[in-house]
Amino acid sequence: MLTLHTRLLEIAYEKERLLVNGDMPAFSELVKEEATLVRQIKQKEAERLQGTYILDDEEKEALRPVVLELKRQNELNAVLLEQSLRYIEWHLDMLLPEADDFTYGQQALETRSFSRDV
Repeated sequence: MLTLHTRLLEIAYEKERLLVNGDMPAFSELVKEEATLVRQIKQKEAERLQGTYILDDEEKEALRPVVLELKRQNELNAVLLEQSLRYIEWHLDMLLPEADDFTYGQQALETRSFSRDV
């Protein structure tokens, strides 16, 4: 269980680096690996709850700081991901005109006078 959580923490650190560098293809691959590890951890936890896998006190003590650091790192990654999404949203807002700018509506008809006289 400790090795799975330690690997999950390594992935969390790597995700931070990829988010900062903007390497989304590598980030996506890492998320897939992370999902596999999470499934394995869930399986071990189910075994622990059934009593077929027992954590000794030493492993529990070693696991505690890893889980706390993993939580902290995941919170940081969530903040970085949110900032990245806001940045992308801001760029899209700058690049795409508002819907009113390129459609004809009643307001456009009222503000312009059309004459067929030549």
